[in-house]
Parts: sequence; structure tokens; C-alpha cells
Amino acid sequence: MKTMMTNKNFNPDDLISASTVLKNFGTWKIFTHKKADGDALGSSTALYTAGKNLGKNVTWINPDEKLPETYKYLSGYDAHEFCENFTFENLDDVLYIFLDCSNHERGTLGLEPEKNLNVLNVDHHEDNSLFGHVNCVDGRASSTCEMLYRLFRAGKFEITHEIAVSLYTGILTDTGGFSFSNTSPLTHEIAANLMELGIDPSEISDLINQNKTPADFLLWSRAMSRVKIFGPENIFAITVLKKSDFQETGADMTGTEGLSSMFMTIRGVKLISTITEYPNGEIRLSIRSRGGSPFGAGEFARPLGGGGHEMAAGAKLDCPIDDAMEVLENLIMKKYHECSNPD
Repeated sequence: MKTMMTNKNFNPDDLISASTVLKNFGTWKIFTHKKADGDALGSSTALYTAGKNLGKNVTWINPDEKLPETYKYLSGYDAHEFCENFTFENLDDVLYIFLDCSNHERGTLGLEPEKNLNVLNVDHHEDNSLFGHVNCVDGRASSTCEMLYRLFRAGKFEITHEIAVSLYTGILTDTGGFSFSNTSPLTHEIAANLMELGIDPSEISDLINQNKTPADFLLWSRAMSRVKIFGPENIFAITVLKKSDFQETGADMTGTEGLSSMFMTIRGVKLISTITEYPNGEIRLSIRSRGGSPFGAGEFARPLGGGGHEMAAGAKLDCPIDDAMEVLENLIMKKYHECSNPD
């Protein structure tokens, strides 16, 4: 029987249900979303390490062939297995775990929820489709790592130093260094508890923020040179990176990590979107927003087939790369006028 819930009536008992199902299965297969960020990688490595410590047979699978090297300090980082399409089977002792995925299509493909497989869905996105057999989703939580911390405490799982590093990483990155509006008193309390387990905030901050390569900076300089700021009081900003930029600078696709968040430091800008052309021609958007934006990142991304939360989201754009800036600007202004004139 599928556990149905909504983010508005999150029940703390869902934490117990999630921890119980983790204990009951001997084999865990962990999945997270494409273009994994700090929260996706933090939650995946934390659960992978916890499973190994419990003697579980754990596999961590992701549709990214290469992960951002920014996070290579995380325990279990090298255990990642690349897979774009997976064969999900109804096996009695196998639990499929989706972390930080608002819907199952955001990650490795192949899951068919109607088959009612053993699926645990742990997430914090407001628009989560509750596709799991057991859903542990709180749209008010700062991050999936915050959810995992609460789940571990509810189930009395040991939180080792390695696990604490992974959890703190996800919380730090998904709250924008505790500056986003999703940061709650509970978020700070959890961060303090992780510090009591030996976390050094300055060390983790340095590991995340002070490791860009020369190729990354060349790539970022191209994005900076193309920034367009527009809208009422210049509250919107967009830029573009073409696949030729990666080839010519020597940067890889992970080099964009943190780029959109950096553009959020432009004075007055409330919403930024970076357009990135992938080697296969796919065009993806990385969207960030803050308080004062007439609409959130997730709200803008969902009609484009994307997902995320209101501060950070991703989507695709279906147009030639040379037209992408103009197309995106028009979409943003259309959304702005819709919000300004709802009738």
C-alpha cells in the first residue's frame, strides 16, 4: 500500500516509517537526480556510508557520467556508478531509494511507479510527486540532507564523522551558506549538532568554495561576458555557455557548479538563469531566485518540464542555442507579466 501524504501535513511518523523500511531491506540501491549538486551528493554519500556501516549491500547509481570534483572529499564519492537507464525489478529484498528527486524522471530512468515496487522517496521539494512506496517528504525542510539527519535520529542510526561531513555539505550548499529563506531554526540546530560531531565549518567551506580550476575560471569569464540584466529595476539576469566554450577552455560540464549562485550576488538581481549547451546538443537551465522575485525558480521551471524548489531549480529549453538568450528573456518577461496581472 502506497503511503500518501502532502507536504502541508508532513507527519513526523514518516521518519520512523522510512528508517524502518531501511532496516528491513538487505539491499539498497540509491538514486539521485541528474547534474547532482551538493545536497544530492551529500545525501547519497551519507546514506551510502550509513548502509555500508550497517552491513547492507549498497549500490549508488546516478545518470551523471562524471560528478563535480568539488565534492570528491565526501566518503563514498568514488563508489558512484553511472547509469542512465536502469532495470527496476520487483525483488523481495531490494529497496530502491530516491534522494532529492521531486519526481522519478529527474534521475536514472526506468522506474514505473504503477508497478508498486519497493521504493523509498526522501526529499524536500514542495512539488514532489510522492511516487514512492514509502514517502518521507517535507517541503519545509532546507535540504534532503536535513531530512536524512532527522531520519537517522528517528531510527537511531549512528552518525559517524564521515556521515556528518556529507550531511553538513548538503545543508550548507542548499541553504546558500545559511542565507536562503529555507534556513530555519531547526536547520541551525542540526548544523550545530553536526559541529558537535567534529565538523569544521571553515574547512568544508574552503573545500567547496576554493577549488576552482584555471579552466573553470576561463569558462566563468565567458559566462560573465554575456550576462544580460533586465526587467523592472533590473531584477532578472541570464547568461549562456555553448558547448564550444567547454571545448575551447578545457573545462568539463562540472565546471558550471556554483556559477548561477555566484550571479545571485549581483546587486538587485532576484532571479538568475544560466543556459548551458551540453555535448549532445541538449540545452539546460540552472535557475536561482531569492526573496523579492515575483516568482520562484521552481515555479518557473515546472512548465518547462523541470523541477526543484523555490530557490533553486533546473529545466530544459527547446530551441537553437543561438536563440536561447532571447527565448529565455521572453519566457521570463511573460511569466513576470502573468504574475503582475493574474487576471
